[in-house]
Amino acid sequence: MKNINKYIIITLLLFTQVLFAQMRPNSGRNQETIRQYGFSVYSVADAHSDSIRVLAFLSVPNHVLQFLKIKDGFEAEYEATISLKRKKGNLVGRRNWSNKLKTIDYLESTSKDIFTIHQVEFKVAPGDYVISAEVLDGDSKDSGVRQKELEYTEHEGEIALYTPFFLDYLSGNWGLNENEIPMFQNIMGVKVTRASVFVSGKIKPGDYTLDVNVFSSKKKEIWKKSFQSNSDKGYFHQRIIIPENIAKQGLRKKVDIVLTQGSEKKKESVILSLSRIGISATISNIDQAVENMRYILHDDEWKKLSKSKGTDKETLFLEYWASRDPTPETPENEVMDEYFTRVSYSNNSFKSYLPGWKTDMGMIYILFGPPDDLEVYNDPMSRIYSQRWHYYRINKYFDFIDENGFGDYRLSTPFFRGRSW
Repeated sequence: MKNINKYIIITLLLFTQVLFAQMRPNSGRNQETIRQYGFSVYSVADAHSDSIRVLAFLSVPNHVLQFLKIKDGFEAEYEATISLKRKKGNLVGRRNWSNKLKTIDYLESTSKDIFTIHQVEFKVAPGDYVISAEVLDGDSKDSGVRQKELEYTEHEGEIALYTPFFLDYLSGNWGLNENEIPMFQNIMGVKVTRASVFVSGKIKPGDYTLDVNVFSSKKKEIWKKSFQSNSDKGYFHQRIIIPENIAKQGLRKKVDIVLTQGSEKKKESVILSLSRIGISATISNIDQAVENMRYILHDDEWKKLSKSKGTDKETLFLEYWASRDPTPETPENEVMDEYFTRVSYSNNSFKSYLPGWKTDMGMIYILFGPPDDLEVYNDPMSRIYSQRWHYYRINKYFDFIDENGFGDYRLSTPFFRGRSW
């Protein structure tokens, strides 16, 4: 623990470097940046019950693009593609866009909150598919590809319940009712007063029941309701309003939907998170967020935070990050957002038998961010898999070795703290 202060300072300096780089036109961008666009896919029951409507949304925030200074402002160009193909087969469909953006305000050109949405709809039969999105920056030629697997084979029967999603509202036609759009991250702001969940599926003509159960992050049931309905069609669309006082309890809730028709039952779940001023949108549970802070807390801070409960823990958590907020005059806490964005990235990218944030790669990524350079060595014959992460700005590198070929990379030499927790 004797070097913990040193690494806290380094970490905060790295965060500051990120923010400073964003304040300079045409500054170099990390190659990870282009991958930070949003890609969301939703399944909706079709009027023809033997097909499924696939609604795909690609949101490109300004900050992932390379804006160039022009005479009267800043300009960026990019190309975007969404493709759908069978998991073991041919291409089903593709949509391409070429777009040019202009702004007279530099801060708008680096904004994470200003974005362009592209939307496409495909109709498919039950089966398994892969849908992918790609964004190519026109100036830097950096690109990023995301893909998702769509497992629709389970929907081949007469009864099917598609994964529900929450609704947001934005002017336009997005494949639902006018001005309805899926809530991409299922994160509800404190100003939103209506949490509306969209449910759809296949049924046989006749009566059916939808049971809704809402659970807190501690798995306690906080609301339930049953809806009896009838349809003379082979499908249904239903919007269910969760009461405001329920939707705004805690930071995270699980919503279970059960479709019953005759003797058949289908169940799907969706998570609803609540954003609060002063708390990063990537945080869904304060207890877990405190666990994620173990890398940067002194022992006395860790004991105090980990042993506190309820509102006391939330208050201490907010006080800790408020004291480190580089821009206290704004609603955002950039240091907190950066830290927990790294936690989220680690959980998605470095999974082994441990959660991603607890792995060695996760620890280094959380503390230092993406490496400046990466060396990869893979030799299947000798079963040696290794990576070296270079951080030129702090004159360090870290070696990771996967001894079994299953992606469980470990630091080859001990770091300043071990897993004593």
